[in-house]
Amino acid sequence: MMGRLHLHIDPSMVYFLRFILEGYDNLFVLSTIDSKKGLVEIIYVENALNDLQALLDETGNFIGLVSNENNYKAV
Repeated sequence: MMGRLHLHIDPSMVYFLRFILEGYDNLFVLSTIDSKKGLVEIIYVENALNDLQALLDETGNFIGLVSNENNYKAV
């Protein structure tokens, strides 16, 4: 099964995050929703959600992740 996560990050970090996620060989796919606002969607393999959350916890400050009440918005 696949899951989707919407994030708001620093627009200048979209390509960096895409590069990092590509290193996980088909576990994650990043799509840009609005490049000027830094809105992205990550499609992930459901059993990789813990890895994705750990990655975002580690890189969140660097990529300018805007937190909400749950830090991430799964859709």
